[in-house]
Amino acid sequence: MMKGRIILLALFVGLVTFTKAQDMNAAGAKFNEGIELDKAKDYAGAIKVWEESVAICNTLGAEAAELKLTVQKKLAYTYFKEGITLYKKESFDPAIGALKSAEKLAGEVADTKTQQQAATYIPKIYASKGLDYSTKKDYEGALKVFEEALVFNPKCVDAFYGKGMAYKELNQFENAIEAFDNVILFGAGNASATKKVASATEAAQLMFESKAATEMQIEHNAEAVVLLTNALKYNDQSVNAFYLLTLANNKLKKWDASIAAGQKALTLEGVDSMAIQFELGKAFQAKGENANACATFKLVTAGPNVAAAKYQITEVLKCN
Repeated sequence: MMKGRIILLALFVGLVTFTKAQDMNAAGAKFNEGIELDKAKDYAGAIKVWEESVAICNTLGAEAAELKLTVQKKLAYTYFKEGITLYKKESFDPAIGALKSAEKLAGEVADTKTQQQAATYIPKIYASKGLDYSTKKDYEGALKVFEEALVFNPKCVDAFYGKGMAYKELNQFENAIEAFDNVILFGAGNASATKKVASATEAAQLMFESKAATEMQIEHNAEAVVLLTNALKYNDQSVNAFYLLTLANNKLKKWDASIAAGQKALTLEGVDSMAIQFELGKAFQAKGENANACATFKLVTAGPNVAAAKYQITEVLKCN
């Protein structure tokens, strides 16, 4: 009886060993199949069979640990390659999913390089997805996606730029400026962010100038001066900012400030010198500097202010 039990036990052990050997072979075969699919750039196919290989290894336990680790290292990088492939096809959500899998698995198998590469791309793809929303004028939706990008990288220049442009379209001035300032802050010294930094800088400058012009239309000239001073922090060679400062300071009867702004404007490329000279003439006249006023008004020889300048010369100042 005992002998029979020993024989049955031996048969059972042999069967288990045989089954495990078969499973190990199956896991290895799927690994090899994945290698060929990966070489053919069928990353989705490789991922599928390698995931199956890992699942088999999990059932085998410690004796399949070495094979499992080998498969997982290949799998992590192939998740990454699949993510990039999907990104190039603008399949943003599947790309993000693949890269998240790459980052997680790479961390588990100590593949630091792949982990860092995936972590770098995830916020970029979120930002691209957000820009796609903005293109479709879904600015609120875009802002939510940009926030997701910033969860992965709180210094993501692309996400802050997207936020700035979305807020600009939504006429949320303060939020837009804050976002553009972050583009400038986090993009400084980063060659790949040079264009975004330049674009954000210009956008912020123009927003301040536009808001200043709006304030001037309702005679909020002091507020306009503050806004224009801020605009010059982004571009201290802005002809438009100096021209508007000349106008605003004239309206505020701050003649010296108006003259300083106007004279600076005249040194800059693209200036409408006729408009500036007319405003300068008014400032000099208000200060009682009639000789300077006459000389300046005489320089207004074209544009809509010619008649007004001539009137000041001949009828008011009685210039020689």
